[in-house]
This record gives sequence, C-alpha cells and structure tokens, in this order.
Amino acid sequence: MTLAYRDLSISFGERQVVALDELRVESGEILGLVGESGSGKSMTATAALGLAPRLGARVSGSIALDGEELLTLSPAQWAQVRGRRIAMIFQNPSSAFNPVMKVGDVFARTLKLHGETSKDAARERSAASLHEVLLPAGVLDRYPHQLSGGQIQRVAIALALALDVQVLLADEATSALDVTVQAEILTLLSRLKDRGIAILLITHDLGVVAEVADRVAVMQRGCVVETGETASVLGQPSHAYTRSLIDAVPRLGAGGPR
Repeated sequence: MTLAYRDLSISFGERQVVALDELRVESGEILGLVGESGSGKSMTATAALGLAPRLGARVSGSIALDGEELLTLSPAQWAQVRGRRIAMIFQNPSSAFNPVMKVGDVFARTLKLHGETSKDAARERSAASLHEVLLPAGVLDRYPHQLSGGQIQRVAIALALALDVQVLLADEATSALDVTVQAEILTLLSRLKDRGIAILLITHDLGVVAEVADRVAVMQRGCVVETGETASVLGQPSHAYTRSLIDAVPRLGAGGPR
C-alpha cells in the first residue's frame, strides 16, 4: 500500500503554502516529515483526507492511494476512504472525541458508519483493539476526560486499528506527552509499521525521527528540500536548511556557562 503525492499544490487565494513535487509513504514504513512550524507539514496530511478544501484551500495535483486518485473522489467516496483506509491522530487527541460520549459509543458509532452493524461485534472488535494498545476493555465505559493524555492517544490508535486502516497520519502525536509516555506511543507506532501500515509521522522533533523513522523528508516553505534514509539525512545532511534544523537541536552541556 502506497500513499503518493505528486505535483501537489495547496493555496489560499494567491498564497501557495504547499508545492510538493513528490512524496511517497510505503506500506510497512514510517516516513518522518519534519520542518519548522508553518512549513506545510500538517496541510500536506490534511489534503490526504480531503479536508483541505473545507479550510478554504485550493488543491491541485495528485494524491494517490495504491494507485487510486483521491483528489477526484466524490464526497460519498471520500467517506469510504477517510477513517476507513486513511486515519489521522493529532497532538491533542481529546479534541477529536466528543466529550459527552463514552469511548465505547465513539467506537460503536464509527464502526457502524463503516459497515459494522452488530453492537456486540463492534464492542468485541473495540475491546480487541484496545488490548493491542495495552488498554483494558473497561476504557470503553469511560469518557475521554477521564483518561490521561497517553491513554486517549492510545484510544485514537486503537480506533484506527479497529477500522483496519492502511495509512496512518500522525500529526505531532507525541509532542504533548511526557518522555515516558512518548516512548510508549512510539513503540506502538513501530508495531503498527510491522503490521504493514504506512505511517506519515509529522513532527518537529528530530529525536523522535531518529528513533523510529525509516526515511525522513525535510520540508521548508511548502517544499521538500531533502529526503532519504533517516541515518543518512540526519548524519550527513546535504541541504543547508536540514543542517540548520540539526544544529538547532539542544545538546546536553552545550551553550552553558563556563
């Protein structure tokens, strides 16, 4: 399964925010998309869900899922792709959940939307997905606000697992978590990769990329300026912007008083 961007342009009026020649995320890999805030990373992911036009953006070019062009899909066709084949998790996952709905109701409603009509089967499937992310089935009977940030992020990942997604877009999915919980979420993402899911990991944290990404693409002002194997790009960057990002990473003991 491949998510492939080609000649992608995203604009708001006369202002072009993304000008992407080519970017591919393959099945069973994590591609880290890095760059400073405002470089177009999140908008690139949003376009793969068909949501950029809802924000007022004009989108042209190609985004293909395993060869199927997405940008020409009808609203009904998008509904079968969004969430079912491509899912997204966010920096603040609690904002994606209805605060007055229990977690189990969210799972049941989502699974019903995508074809699961049996309530018992939906709950069984939901519990199995929670088990995969090391959460008890009892979480289904709790409200989002009763869960910690790490737990609700696990719930978001479990929902993607329940839907058997092919591509997962993770937009700063670990940046709001403490170091220990962040490591747990990264371990989960690596396990999803091993299941054959293609993962686009959007982050400003080069340490996260170095830990889990197979490849990395560096984005500046809407363009990918460098891409390649993670060890190669971070160890021997060829573009000045990549070098500036690496130089900006704080180093223990650097810059302190002497």
